[in-house]
Amino acid sequence: MTASAQYKPDAQDIAAIRRALIANGYRYVPAKGKGPIIKGWPNFPQRLEHVDDYLRTRADHTNTGILTGEIVAIDIDAQDAEIAEKLTARLMEIPCAERAPYRVGKAPKSLFIFLATETRRKVATGEYLVGGAKCQVEVLGNGQQFVAYGNHAETGLPYVWSNGDPLSVPLRDLPEITPEAVDAFLADAEAILATAGTPSKPKHAARVAQTVGGTFWKQVNTAALADTDRWVQSLFSTARKEAGTGAWRVTSEDLGRSLEEDISIHGDGIQDFGTEQPTTAIQLVMEYGGAANPTMAARWLCERLGRDPADFGWETRQPAAPRISFNARPHIVADNDNDAEDAVAEATLDANTIPEADCYPPGAVGKFARWITSCSRFPSPHLSLVSALATTAVLAGRRYKGPTGLRSNLYAVALAESGFGKDISIRAEDAILATATDGEKVAEALLADKLRSLPGLAGRLRKFPVALGVVDEFGKWLAELTGRNAATHSKEILTALMELTGAPFGTWGGAEKAEGNLSRVVQPCLVLHGVSTPSTFWEALGSGNISEGLLGRLLVIDAGTTPPKKVRRPAGSIDNPPAEFGEMVDKLLGWQGSGRFGPGAFYALSANSKNKPWPMVTATYADGVEDVFEGFDDRMRALKVDPQYRPIRSRVGEHAARLALIVAVGCAPEEPVITREIQEWANRIAEASFQAILRGAHDNVADNEKGREYLRIKRMVDAAKSEGLALGVITRRVKGSLDRNRLNDVLAQLEEAGEVVLAEQPGDRGQTRTRYWSRAHLPKDAKPCAKL
Repeated sequence: MTASAQYKPDAQDIAAIRRALIANGYRYVPAKGKGPIIKGWPNFPQRLEHVDDYLRTRADHTNTGILTGEIVAIDIDAQDAEIAEKLTARLMEIPCAERAPYRVGKAPKSLFIFLATETRRKVATGEYLVGGAKCQVEVLGNGQQFVAYGNHAETGLPYVWSNGDPLSVPLRDLPEITPEAVDAFLADAEAILATAGTPSKPKHAARVAQTVGGTFWKQVNTAALADTDRWVQSLFSTARKEAGTGAWRVTSEDLGRSLEEDISIHGDGIQDFGTEQPTTAIQLVMEYGGAANPTMAARWLCERLGRDPADFGWETRQPAAPRISFNARPHIVADNDNDAEDAVAEATLDANTIPEADCYPPGAVGKFARWITSCSRFPSPHLSLVSALATTAVLAGRRYKGPTGLRSNLYAVALAESGFGKDISIRAEDAILATATDGEKVAEALLADKLRSLPGLAGRLRKFPVALGVVDEFGKWLAELTGRNAATHSKEILTALMELTGAPFGTWGGAEKAEGNLSRVVQPCLVLHGVSTPSTFWEALGSGNISEGLLGRLLVIDAGTTPPKKVRRPAGSIDNPPAEFGEMVDKLLGWQGSGRFGPGAFYALSANSKNKPWPMVTATYADGVEDVFEGFDDRMRALKVDPQYRPIRSRVGEHAARLALIVAVGCAPEEPVITREIQEWANRIAEASFQAILRGAHDNVADNEKGREYLRIKRMVDAAKSEGLALGVITRRVKGSLDRNRLNDVLAQLEEAGEVVLAEQPGDRGQTRTRYWSRAHLPKDAKPCAKL
């Protein structure tokens, strides 16, 4: 929670907030409850010297609003939590929406702010009733305002900002949004609402329907029920049709879920007897067919029904103008296949990369990360975050636990291409630890060498039960542990790593292994900091590592594909950490004064592997934060994923709990409190790691050479995006590693799986280009053709 989110109605604070808003480029207006009761308020004067005067003359207007117009405020006014989540997920598909600050007054409602590329008046969806609760999306524009600071009129509690707020993010730094992006979002929002609820104001809903999609989705659902034979088996290959009722049945077992009852799809309606809820064709396609939103699901159904979306009232919209990134490589359009290889220079989206702002959470973790970034000639905030988390986690050691009982034993891996400045992120840990009063003794006690043998690991933890294992080239090291021909002692290290994730609750060791007896260690805390290139990391893994749960135990932070910009003279120096770090590290270690190791059993270097840690400090939740964590954990566990990824899904909540604990301890070692801001940050990082693992495993993990060849060609075609790849280009790129017959076999398999499409596209000069495209990037004017 930001400082501004904790605001209480004090005159001095109100005046400071309003001056800060003016300084940051915003136009404020005094508000009473939900809005101003001031004549001509849309033109309220914005002069610093008049702030105090207006505060005195309008003393009952203790809330502070912000005028919209230049600002676009997207208000997700949904009282149903599931619908609010779906609408927010669709909003996040807008470019740069993940950077938008958002305000919550009465959860699950929320309001996001953007910078308008073009000002206009308010637009909105219709109002819908979902489970008896009103749901609507409004986009505030010219002549309107929203309350940004103060107390919510219904809850009486302060508004809460996340992802920054207008006091910390100047107007010019808000993510931009175009009218086209707004309209496309509203169209899908209308579909989400129409699919889940009923219009509460039919006249208004009908008026809005003409502008943002209307009853298109309802008509598609009706048509799909009227002709189930044309689409059900395309969605559910194991569906069977009952001779008596004519209903299609899909078993829960075939869906990979633990429920007992089936889904019934009949012309009279669709019923999920497992959840005991009715559903629609569009919802099924979204849930089990992978459609990202109702529009995609509806268009898929239109294709299967052999109907033009226009038959159901769909109006084609012009796509929004592309956003230009200064980090993107130039896109060169080729007119013939010989130039196609050079043409594939389109920048790839860093879909798995967390926003840079999230690399700097509050407290010690954020301060460590900022300093590490400042020391590098090739700064990577993501690598800095992993280093800072690992350092703080090992300093917290086994003396802290979170409200759920989890400790700080984090396995964090940063994925980054060569040239991302990983050396600084590794060296920084030693430098930070050395700032403590006991200096090098701290680094000597806490840092472990590369873990190459089980006796070495056991001996290290027996000597000192807290350790930070720093593993450069983590992917290569992992390959030694997970490979088919891995030695017995290597496999035992892998087993130990998985055992040690639960060891802080009890003991580890005391058993006989291949290399001898292991000493018993009471509640050890092993922290891992790994750095790897994405390719070596994913190549080290097989599907067994997924099912065994190894991947689920790793927090993976992807630094993306955009190389960091070189800094000639970094502001920081790895040899000169800030003076404040020494005091921070001492507090985290539990140092309390003089003496060789500081007095008291709480001091980290007093740890004994034979005894339980004492005293133990338990972090607490701030008011309402437990619900934030439990709601996130429930949402993650409810996600429908391929059964092989369930071990990963089940640990996302654990990562969020550990991350929140580590940051909270770094903020206040004496009395750590997990605030809403900390927990929401931890939830975002844990979920980003989960998505990075899912995508990486799906795109890269194979169990044999043929599987790796398949994925290699798929990645090649995917990277070509809208340009596609000619067969000749693919042949040149494999450079003889695949013979022609094998390459043709792989391409045929990709076509059969629907991953790629061989199609013909008319060129600008009348010629026809035959290329392979990924299905997601197949141009509209390209027509699939027979395989060459």
